[in-house]
Amino acid sequence: MRQKQILFALTGIFLSLSLSQASFAQFSLSPPNVNAVPLPTGSGARAIAQGSAFIAVADDATAASWNPGALIQLEKPEVSIVGSFLATEQDFDTGFTGLTLGNESVSRGDLNYASAAYPFRVFGKNMVAALNYQQIYDFHMDLDFSMSIDDPSPPSLDYMQTIQFESKGGVGALTPALSVLVTPKISLGIAVNIFTDEFFGDYAWKQTTKATGSGNLDGTDITTTYDSETKFEDFQAINFTFGVLWDIWEREDKLLTFGAVYDTPYTASVNRVTNMTSITDPLGQSRLHSREEMEIDYPMSFGAGFGFRYNDALSLSFDVTWTDWSTFEQKDEEGNKSRPLGGASTDRDIDDTFAVRTGMEYLIFRKKTIIPVRGGFFYDPRPSLGNPTDVYGFSVGSGISTKRFSLDAAYQFRWANDVDGEDFGLSGASFDLNEHMFLTSLIVYF
Repeated sequence: MRQKQILFALTGIFLSLSLSQASFAQFSLSPPNVNAVPLPTGSGARAIAQGSAFIAVADDATAASWNPGALIQLEKPEVSIVGSFLATEQDFDTGFTGLTLGNESVSRGDLNYASAAYPFRVFGKNMVAALNYQQIYDFHMDLDFSMSIDDPSPPSLDYMQTIQFESKGGVGALTPALSVLVTPKISLGIAVNIFTDEFFGDYAWKQTTKATGSGNLDGTDITTTYDSETKFEDFQAINFTFGVLWDIWEREDKLLTFGAVYDTPYTASVNRVTNMTSITDPLGQSRLHSREEMEIDYPMSFGAGFGFRYNDALSLSFDVTWTDWSTFEQKDEEGNKSRPLGGASTDRDIDDTFAVRTGMEYLIFRKKTIIPVRGGFFYDPRPSLGNPTDVYGFSVGSGISTKRFSLDAAYQFRWANDVDGEDFGLSGASFDLNEHMFLTSLIVYF
């Protein structure tokens, strides 16, 4: 009877994948519920190549992402498409015995941006309208790890479990935008970001967890298998981006511009659908199906920057962005609130982040073409439970431009040390992050 009670308890443990009972107490682990933090950055190979310092520059259709007020700089109708390839490497370190995390890597290609923009005049005012698709959130992550327990205290337990976790998917936004030249030197713009996961699939992001274990519990041999899939479906939200561009000083071929952008806070609704099967031999198996609607509050952000064109060939840019992460929280159907980072309590603070970016562009003029050389550096911290995680990076890029088209490419490298695993549900672990991103964009002018 005692062994049967123990096996029932063990089944409950695997139903939640949380080793939180009896001798499992010191080895608690839950799958991450949010695996990528939505940072308010923009899109496009040209912007990324300049260190993402693009608020006061933004002179292509990706301005709808960076600063819709800068769209007014487009003089011709154009269409554009941007593809990206991202490779992420994570070097894990754990703070206690019994948990082993290996070095992980994941790579994927995505549609980063697509747009169509059209300049026109209404009532004597220059305007530019644009319709854009932009990738906003990415949720890719792979983890293979093992957990072991050797506890001789009653009931004795000698147990080993291996776990495979994978998350994939993302959320995009359909973004109509409009920019108006208010005065000869000041333009205003607005973009409406309609977030949805329905463009390319039937879910926003999906998490799968597979686990197998075997061992001996108080003299009884046990084997366990666990298979869980959680889909986050019907992600829906709307927010607004307001931007201004001001030509504050001009002399001959020199120009100093100021740009500012404000992203409104918003609440997204998403359905979380979970299907789980747990088998404990010799006990049997259990199944679980649940569907619940969640709400996630996303923060507002404000950014400002300067752009300086020294001459026709050389230009420099500098941006600062503040994001109010203190409001980042989620709520289930029963009204229970938590932080999307690791499902922590809302008692845990998330500090605001301040990103600093700088970039340059140098144009080499040929007879019929222009060859750009671009580069940039940035400090772009990601939110964490408590203090932000320091993230640094640099970027480079080049391309070719003619009267009919521009083809650009960019490479960006980001790194961070001692990222807190608690943000991902890996309490007691940390990892170093290296991220490589390649972007290619094509703009066609009409």
